[in-house]
Amino acid sequence: MIRCVCLVERKGDYLRLVQVRNREKRYFPGGKIEPDESLEAALLRELEEELQLVLTADQLEYIGTVVGPAYPQEGMMTELNGFRTHEPIDWSNVQIDAEITEIDWVHIHDEASIAPAVLKWIETFEQ
Repeated sequence: MIRCVCLVERKGDYLRLVQVRNREKRYFPGGKIEPDESLEAALLRELEEELQLVLTADQLEYIGTVVGPAYPQEGMMTELNGFRTHEPIDWSNVQIDAEITEIDWVHIHDEASIAPAVLKWIETFEQ
């Protein structure tokens, strides 16, 4: 099981997703949880590393957890622990790092572009 944290931001029928290493499928911003790391600490670390986005734990609100197929690791599962923030994020100031190829809004029904675990998230929380 791959344990991950993610930042979920929705605007209408669109989710803010990232493309990693030019992969076909897109994910929520976030990443893997290190051993002995809290969910909040992992998300704050990942957002700062990948997007130069600095938030604080008190700005995060836990939404929920889903388990879905990992991508691109076939035969594995991913646990997504989702958070949102009610603080407005100025996405024009976000600076993606070398691992992130792109960040953009993706329509929730664009299944060809969305990683399987994120599709499970949409099915569970975004309908």
